[in-house]
Amino acid sequence: VSTQSTGSSGINAEYGKQWYQRRVRGVFVNMLLLWCVALLLGQTLSLTDEEIAAFIPSDPDFVERNTGLRSQVWATDNGDGSVTVNTNGIPSHDTWQFPNNESGNPHSLEENWSSYKMFKDPIMRSEGDELMCIPNGAIGIATSGVYIYSWWAAEKGCPYARDFEELDICEGHPASNGEYHYHHYSPCVQMPTCGVESPLYGVALDGIPIYGPFADNGQQLTRIDLDKCGGRYDSNGRYKYHVTIDPPFFPSCFKGEIRKDVGKSEETFTCGCPYDDSGMPERGPKPEDGGRGPPDDGGRGPPDGDRRGPPDGGEGRPETGNYMRFLRRCQSTRRVR
Repeated sequence: VSTQSTGSSGINAEYGKQWYQRRVRGVFVNMLLLWCVALLLGQTLSLTDEEIAAFIPSDPDFVERNTGLRSQVWATDNGDGSVTVNTNGIPSHDTWQFPNNESGNPHSLEENWSSYKMFKDPIMRSEGDELMCIPNGAIGIATSGVYIYSWWAAEKGCPYARDFEELDICEGHPASNGEYHYHHYSPCVQMPTCGVESPLYGVALDGIPIYGPFADNGQQLTRIDLDKCGGRYDSNGRYKYHVTIDPPFFPSCFKGEIRKDVGKSEETFTCGCPYDDSGMPERGPKPEDGGRGPPDDGGRGPPDGDRRGPPDGGEGRPETGNYMRFLRRCQSTRRVR
């Protein structure tokens, strides 16, 4: 009897040990699953409170030279799963004087109020879904309150903006409606630090944040490192668009869903260039100097000592600017996987 009791006790002890191990493993797996779910829920957030607060004029007292107005931009969490970015489109940094015949731009820079509503938690499209085309005009808003356009100039034949006309010191110019906008990376929004993660640059109309050219691991990104739309998942699993020094510079399609009340007509969303330019007039040839010079008032750069401008000598076309040379020097041959 004693032997049988001892054997039975040993079996029960082994069974209890196995049960305890399974229980611990089960609790661990459940905790891991909950952690993953929480992490994923956190990663879907389009803009954090800190990022929402970043949409402010870099200098609220700066008076824009063309309009005599100050920049106004702010973002609001509406509390219903949406975020609205409001802007009057006035830059809080120096620009050229417009119209500017020397650069080839005949348009005036004017105040243009817009309110764009986007999902706070982006609804990502699956790989099998057709990617949303970008619209004519604004595809996003920079933290400076300036509109972000695609790399195409809205002119007959839809030329590549860099080849079509000279952009000002901050990589911007006005459209025919007076809307000042960027076509390329603007050093007046943020100056990069080589090897350091870029801060928030702006937000696209699908609510996905746009960051500068340096990833969270310090690697400078080019288009080859990004997906078709110009984005990637960072090391924490959060999807972001990135501004690059190579075309098409900004997002070329939307990875996220667009709200019906985004603030733009569905008719403006076209699949790239060429779009219907039948109503656009022909533009005459640029001046013989190629439109490279600034206006006679010397309005190439920001005020002396103003950190919002590019480094000394950074004026001119993007490929000749010191900040672009700086970015290219930072660029590594190592590719991000």
